[in-house]
Amino acid sequence: MQIDRNAPTPLYHQLKQLLIQQIELGLFPAGAPLPSEQELCTLYQISRAPVRQALAELVNEGRIYRRVGVGTFVTPQASVDPEPVLFKVLANDRWVQLFERVTADWAARAKQPRIHLEMQMPERSEFHQTLRDATVQGDAPDLVSVDYVWIAGYARANYIAPLETIDAAWVQTLRADLEPPVRYNHTLDGQLWGIPVQSDVTGLWLRRDWFAAEGLSAPVTWDEWRTLLVHFARPDVMTRWGHRCSLVFPGGVVAEEATLNVLLTLIWGAGGDVLDASGAFSLLHPAIIETLTFLRSLTESGYIAPEAPRLHWSDAPRMLAWGETPMTLGGTYEWPVIQESSPWKTEAEMLAHLDFVPMPRPSVTHAPVASLGGTSWVVMRQSDLKTLSCDLMQLAIQSPWLLQFYAQNCQLSPFRSLNHALAEASPWIRKILPLLSLARPRPLLPQYTRISRFLQQMFEQVLWQGAPIEDTLRQTQRYLTLLLED
Repeated sequence: MQIDRNAPTPLYHQLKQLLIQQIELGLFPAGAPLPSEQELCTLYQISRAPVRQALAELVNEGRIYRRVGVGTFVTPQASVDPEPVLFKVLANDRWVQLFERVTADWAARAKQPRIHLEMQMPERSEFHQTLRDATVQGDAPDLVSVDYVWIAGYARANYIAPLETIDAAWVQTLRADLEPPVRYNHTLDGQLWGIPVQSDVTGLWLRRDWFAAEGLSAPVTWDEWRTLLVHFARPDVMTRWGHRCSLVFPGGVVAEEATLNVLLTLIWGAGGDVLDASGAFSLLHPAIIETLTFLRSLTESGYIAPEAPRLHWSDAPRMLAWGETPMTLGGTYEWPVIQESSPWKTEAEMLAHLDFVPMPRPSVTHAPVASLGGTSWVVMRQSDLKTLSCDLMQLAIQSPWLLQFYAQNCQLSPFRSLNHALAEASPWIRKILPLLSLARPRPLLPQYTRISRFLQQMFEQVLWQGAPIEDTLRQTQRYLTLLLED
């Protein structure tokens, strides 16, 4: 094992390959020190520059690590696991930074195996198809970030693995710290199917500063809400604040899941549900008819922006930030969008101008309710790296970056311990945290995404296209019942 000065291969590369061979042959076992830079220079009769480059590349590849003032050592298991494993992640861009930090932390701690991270970030509209295609082709990613509402469908389709089968001890600890609604949302057949990293709830956003100046309070009942909509539709009030409508909410298929997330909450608040006790669709429930009748009276009144059925989920919070409306229906996940679109850059400034309350309900005798949402990571059943996925997610949950993400974006955590820490420092988190106890999941159904699309179309047809309420409900129920029977 010598350096050939006459070979075309650079000296640093020759030295690097020699050291790799020696490590793999056990001449330098795991944890053993390597010769110093000077010793390597003397041993192979080469200058310090190629020695430093060879060592630097071995450090970057995770084969060796340095301890300042002590020396350079062989990374544990480097002799038996020289090549990095390909770890594939499918995610939306919001969570890429978290995973990049986690894998960097993994490498910095010299953990094994070494990871080569492959990230795929499809458009939201292409997400399900991308995942389905990869799974059918036997090339599924190892870890995937998903909305809470998708978990049941992926579990029933055998796309994802129950976490207890991977690391039962850690899952027991994880389960114990989850907020109760989150834990319920992620549990099927007594097993946990996802690792949540963010939670949110629905409600009514309003301009606190406008309400205070007008001497108004947040609405609790539908009658109070209608009175407020009438007030903010008065010409003198519209001139005073410069807005163009009293209310905005996502109301059609363009807003996708946001439409169902928001409007289903109003149905629940009226005492209705899209499923009966047996799990069958019950769209002709009196509370659903009552809710749709009330909402259509609002859309027909002119209080709501006429473009609502064409809005994307992020358009309503932006209109609130721009002063185009005093009220929007939405969720706590919209805080970053509002802050980015408004002149209010601090939490204190946001709180001075905004409020977030439970959605109005028919009467005070009806219990307040919210829809639960959020993002989770799921482990794909096809993956050969299930244990590594859980190990990385343990590191992610412990990462200071995650707590920093919640604090900077004023977002709820799925974990009680983290929410307790956040509430101590954030007035906003203290305000919205109690709403989590009001939250319930949307239907945990195998074909949820297709079902949601039908319901979005139903809302759009009834609220904006003048479709007969009961006929539309009856027809939608027929389609959905057939869908469940497929």
